Amino acid sequence: MAEGKVLYRISGHEKFALREGWISKGVLAIENNPRIFLQPDAPETLGVGSNMVKSMRYWLKAFDLIEERAGIGAELKPLAKCIKTHDFYCQDMFTLWLLHSRLVKNINYATSYYMLFNNLEVEDNTKEQVEHALIYELEKYAGATIKEHTAKDDVTVVLQMYSKERSEDYDPEDKNVSPLTSLGLLMQSKGKYTKKQPDLSKLSEWVILYELADTFEKINSDSVSIDALYNGKNAIGNIYNLTRVALNDYLDRISNMSYIKVDRTAGLDMVYRLFSESADEIIEKYYEGHR
Repeated sequence: MAEGKVLYRISGHEKFALREGWISKGVLAIENNPRIFLQPDAPETLGVGSNMVKSMRYWLKAFDLIEERAGIGAELKPLAKCIKTHDFYCQDMFTLWLLHSRLVKNINYATSYYMLFNNLEVEDNTKEQVEHALIYELEKYAGATIKEHTAKDDVTVVLQMYSKERSEDYDPEDKNVSPLTSLGLLMQSKGKYTKKQPDLSKLSEWVILYELADTFEKINSDSVSIDALYNGKNAIGNIYNLTRVALNDYLDRISNMSYIKVDRTAGLDMVYRLFSESADEIIEKYYEGHR
């Protein structure tokens, strides 16, 4: 790759947002046959159309659930194995939050999702306004002109992934609706979109504890500022649309669980790690304690 080039992707989903059941179906299929996505009978085996096969494969990679190797096929990554063991049908909100986190941090493979939660302010904006803002951010990041129709297709899927207008005929059991709409991070009303803080009763402190573990690992440190957790790249505040008040409340709750120490004296506003578990071990610990 030429120096100065960055990896980004704004296609691959074949214009299909993630559908309910695709994660479990794809994970099981790969476990049975690592080369399933490379075979001509994949649509018949998976029970979906050929374009949906491509989309399913894309989403498994975008959620960082599989790794593909030339000549071997796909291999399940630790999170995929963990979900298969503990929450195969992705019915636990904790699982959906993990998938959301993995997606929006995957800047190389799900670039628009990263930009939506890290770079964009979305408040009562039309789809066209979101398209314009996202294309600007994508071109600035890529250092290249983005094909407008490709970017618009991507925005359509991004919005479908996280929002569905609550019309009179809205059916929450619709299998074509992305399960990530239940997170409540992006609301649509009368054709306009707004990023929202989610219902905090649906966001477990274990999700935030996982993010803290992941952050400590990424920065290779046992301490981090609250400012960095609130408003940095892939910061907890950005990923979950949390206000500073809400973030601090979660930090206090996790401190009461004896996993961290929060120091706000003399304006320090620092969080110190008191636990030894890795991010993956925090995930396992949650599932083991919430069966």
